[in-house]
Amino acid sequence: MHRGDHLDTDPGRFDAVLCFGGPQSANDDSLPWIENVIECLSRAHASGVPVLGICLGSQLLARALGGSVGPMPDGPRVGWAETELTPIGREDPLQRGLPWRMMNFHWNRECVIDLPDEAQVQATGPSSEIQCWSLGTRTYGIQNHPEINRGQVDAWAADDMELLDQLGLTARELEEETDERFDEFTRLTDRLHESICLLLMPLDRRTQVVAQLP
Repeated sequence: MHRGDHLDTDPGRFDAVLCFGGPQSANDDSLPWIENVIECLSRAHASGVPVLGICLGSQLLARALGGSVGPMPDGPRVGWAETELTPIGREDPLQRGLPWRMMNFHWNRECVIDLPDEAQVQATGPSSEIQCWSLGTRTYGIQNHPEINRGQVDAWAADDMELLDQLGLTARELEEETDERFDEFTRLTDRLHESICLLLMPLDRRTQVVAQLP
């Protein structure tokens, strides 16, 4: 959609909608595709389709459902920082089996400031900012990057050296800490991804259709 395609299909026909990150601001309405993505996310949620937004995707999802996005409380965050599950997050099926506190990878200038009505905070970060939230049982937003692979860390560092310099962080320092933390991070995020697949996004509609066949 950010390349100009417009989604005309009813999102209610999808098994799930996933919206990932990008360098853009969720508040940059001068980008013509922002409105289209927000509309798609709003319609998907209203249709009861499982929706997962990560980073920019989480921010756009919050806007789509009536929340707001603004700068990170203590400025941009790049690299490894701890997130903590709230009491609600500790009991959520997607988060069960994860430690209450864990190191996650971040690359953020903005975050969700105000949640949509009735949404719940699942996890927070070092500045008490929202790191994971949910609305109902099928819509989730995650601010950090549980999906990242090892090569992406190096690629993002190479693409955004100006931000690293601004934060007083070198690519070498980021690489060393990533080497130290990545195996444990992968073990835990694989567990999260499995829960997302099994609990949030089962292909229930397809299963129901098969069950109705003669």
